[in-house]
Amino acid sequence: MKYILIFLFMVLPFTVSLSTYSKPDFQTKNWKTIHRLSGSSNRNTDDFTISSKKWKIVWKARKQYDDVYGGNLFIKLVDEEGDADLIANTIPDDEGETTIRKSGSFYFEISSFLTNWEIKVQIEEENKIE
Repeated sequence: MKYILIFLFMVLPFTVSLSTYSKPDFQTKNWKTIHRLSGSSNRNTDDFTISSKKWKIVWKARKQYDDVYGGNLFIKLVDEEGDADLIANTIPDDEGETTIRKSGSFYFEISSFLTNWEIKVQIEEENKIE
């Protein structure tokens, strides 16, 4: 009797759910780099325009000189109204990414001391998998 109950409550519902399973329509998201910036000094970048409502900033900070201790990287994203968002305030040998959820025209204000930096602006691309 015990085995019949196990079959009824555990095995039978599983087989019923498998028979009604339909293949889902999967979508994966890849990120495409549309702007790449790098340097080792203070800089305000050229303006760039993003039409996507969701995009991301990927950044890296590396030491400019191996034998010198310290350094700093400060990245601000400034929109067309002049509002600034802090993206990074870090020391060398760090990296990160930030997702932005607004479109428009932007530029970066970058302050760098003893730090090589790289910034990539990426947009989302959808790939349908069947």
